Order: sequence, then structure tokens, then C-alpha cells
Amino acid sequence: MTLEQKIAKLDEMATQIEEGVSLEKSLEIFDKSVILADECMKQLSDCKGKLTVLREKVRKMTDEN
Repeated sequence: MTLEQKIAKLDEMATQIEEGVSLEKSLEIFDKSVILADECMKQLSDCKGKLTVLREKVRKMTDEN
């Protein structure tokens, strides 16, 4: 699942809770949303690391010229 799909799913989960599902269902949705949000944070962190590496490569290339 892409990051965009995960964020859309989180939005969908929030809407379900806001619509007033039962407490048990809300807790189930919340539990799944915490796991999904953690996956999103890890994916964003990975992207940040890759961007840092790429930025450094570009800086080195421009410094050499």
C-alpha cells in the first residue's frame, strides 16, 4: 500500500469513528489506525533519509563543478 493510500485509509477510519460506531468498533478501528500511522511515520522517515542522501550527492556534484 502506498503512503497516499495509507493516509486515505486513516482518513476513512477517522470518519468511521466520527460517525458514531460502537465503542468496541471504535477501539478496534483506533488500534488499527495506530499501527497504520506508525507504518506511515516509518515510511516518511525512510523517505527523509533517502532525500538526505540524494541532497548530499547533488551538493557534492555541484561542488565539483
